[in-house]
Amino acid sequence: MKAWQRFLLLLGLFAGFEALYQLFLYLERTYFPRTPVCTLILGVTVGGLLIAVIVLNRGFDAKPVTTDSLDFTLPYEERVKRAEKINKNKKTAKLLMNLFIPLAFVLSIDLLDLYFDIFDKIKGLFG
Repeated sequence: MKAWQRFLLLLGLFAGFEALYQLFLYLERTYFPRTPVCTLILGVTVGGLLIAVIVLNRGFDAKPVTTDSLDFTLPYEERVKRAEKINKNKKTAKLLMNLFIPLAFVLSIDLLDLYFDIFDKIKGLFG
């Protein structure tokens, strides 16, 4: 996937997640005003995705694993199986990053609005 395609994908996911999140916030404030759950659920989701990405990616290493980089005391077939599994997990982590990045932006915008009222300040500039 090219860089501009990934950017458009992340931008589209961000717009969709933000719209869905604002809908859930509206429903929460309208029908359940005393239960602020949406931000908590979003924060737990973002944190869980971050942990999943780090665990599946074996830290922040982006290089694919080869059989030479694994322990030589293991038989060759076992090293091949482990290398394939690790590389498969790294691809899964890369796909999860496509969800993590837009959700992290949605959470950060919500927290900025919660603590600094940025949307009200922006409306004040133009209104």
